[in-house]
Amino acid sequence: MKKSDWLLLVFSAVLYALPFLWSAHVWWLIFIFPIPLLYLTRIQNLSFMHGFVWGVIVFLLHLSGGICVVTRLAGESWLIGVLLGMGMILYQALFPAIIFWCTAIIIRFFQLQSPALRLCIWLSALALFIFWTDQYCMWVFGIQEGYPLMHPLLPLAQQPCLLVLLPIIGKQLLTMLLLLVPASFVLLIWYKNYRGLFLFESACVPWLLCSLMHVPHIQQPNWYRKIKSLPWMAHSCVDNPVVTIKVVGNQLKKIIAQYPEVEVVVMPESAFNVSNFEYLPELLQLWNAYHLSKPIHVVFGTCRAKEDNYYNSLHWVSNGVLQKCFDKKHAMLITERLSDWMDIDYMRTIYFKSDLSIARSSNNRTQLHMVATDFVPYICSELFFNHVPDDNYCQAPIIAIVNDTLLEGSYIQNLLVLLARFRAMQWQRDIVYVSYTHSLFINKQGIGKEVND
Repeated sequence: MKKSDWLLLVFSAVLYALPFLWSAHVWWLIFIFPIPLLYLTRIQNLSFMHGFVWGVIVFLLHLSGGICVVTRLAGESWLIGVLLGMGMILYQALFPAIIFWCTAIIIRFFQLQSPALRLCIWLSALALFIFWTDQYCMWVFGIQEGYPLMHPLLPLAQQPCLLVLLPIIGKQLLTMLLLLVPASFVLLIWYKNYRGLFLFESACVPWLLCSLMHVPHIQQPNWYRKIKSLPWMAHSCVDNPVVTIKVVGNQLKKIIAQYPEVEVVVMPESAFNVSNFEYLPELLQLWNAYHLSKPIHVVFGTCRAKEDNYYNSLHWVSNGVLQKCFDKKHAMLITERLSDWMDIDYMRTIYFKSDLSIARSSNNRTQLHMVATDFVPYICSELFFNHVPDDNYCQAPIIAIVNDTLLEGSYIQNLLVLLARFRAMQWQRDIVYVSYTHSLFINKQGIGKEVND
């Protein structure tokens, strides 16, 4: 293959990453990244090696933030983190390589000569890669899940009007509509005729209509202004639970003074390192109406031990009394758990120095009855890795608490917010999103507003 053809292949891979790395500015490039790749399918017979090179570049750029996290967590054993990250990239690059190889075999076996038909086959192969990455690419680590932060629809959450069709036709069909735009443009480049122009214009019509469509304003719910956030890591000042709870109590007083209408204060995931709130009822009384001047609900994340397991848990305290605990049902690889084949003493020493990894719970998702409505809790990755809600309260708004401290300064922090906006549109659920860097109310249209405005 000529150098210019290799440049087109590399260009496609880079274009696939840029809308995620700088989503606020170049989200629109997501419509363009397939063009160099699909253009090559007419002039080159792409093979396993082409797919592997393309995959390595794609995943190296997309996963660069995650590799930095894994490396940083390894501390002095940072080289192990680098090797894990590079191993992940090489493993993930195998699937596009296999897809390229299988697609080339199909084209040769059926002796497909029509450029348009070959284009359709390659377009289907690209759609298969997107589906695999989004749904299944992490299966080797012991759980059937993918990496949702690479889905090409995600950058479009920067312009929520473009995702109006998402709850109507679903993610897979909308993905195909997106891919039809670059595919029809490639046909236009190849044939340079009115038929190609008509196909390209037809593929663009749904997106143009969505961009011009006036979406009716959804009235904010009555509870919206009664919820505020305290995006603060309470144990950053001291490890003594008595002092920590008193310090948080002082912060709650300030919030009440600033926002007299407040009834609920939400703190992020892992806000406390106190793991036995169930046995501290006297201390929690420091958050009751007597000490704070009014009764409020406090929702926060911390860990707790239960039945010889250690859970990442959401706690709900109302007027100084612990009401419910909900244990996280999903555990993140490396930061919360190791896969079975990685779970050896050496790896645990590096990533779990306290020897406490997070267990996945099987408790049913509960409801939190506050401000005259019921909220459903989701803890960080539960919101991001569930493609459909795993609760039975389809109309209830969601409270999502997130720990993004490990991602500070990374593009992934912004991608998590985009994915939360995407889920709000996809599930048609209002979401209260609270992390250490973002506190947002996200409505069903995917529009985010600061909680503490």
